[in-house]
Amino acid sequence: MQRKARDCRDKAKDLGKLDPSLKEEVNKNAATKFLDTKNKMPEEAAPSERYESPAELQGFNTEPWSNDEQKLLEQALKTYPASTGDRWDRIAECIPNRSKKDCLKRYKECVEMVKAKQAAVNAVSKNKKAVPVKA
Repeated sequence: MQRKARDCRDKAKDLGKLDPSLKEEVNKNAATKFLDTKNKMPEEAAPSERYESPAELQGFNTEPWSNDEQKLLEQALKTYPASTGDRWDRIAECIPNRSKKDCLKRYKECVEMVKAKQAAVNAVSKNKKAVPVKA
């Protein structure tokens, strides 16, 4: 039986108004009921195990991308330009064991890697120009 906090509070107030002999009887009954339910429960329950990671629950394949899969993704990106309808569905069809979500995630990761490399190259070229050359 589900009870709300208000119901429990009201019941406690009502019990406070009872005479002491009734309070003792109520407390004994409550304790007995608690012990009965406690004894019915298994002594040691096995902890639950999580078989799927949060990424797997969202539909992602957590296996690392192989070189062949990466090449297939790159080829599919060239084959299906951004103007193609259902582009990511078609790209995912070209790569076995990878979903649309996997392909989108990998594409975004690759874009970030390219941006990071470009930023590093730009930083190095700026530093070379800023350092005076001694003759």
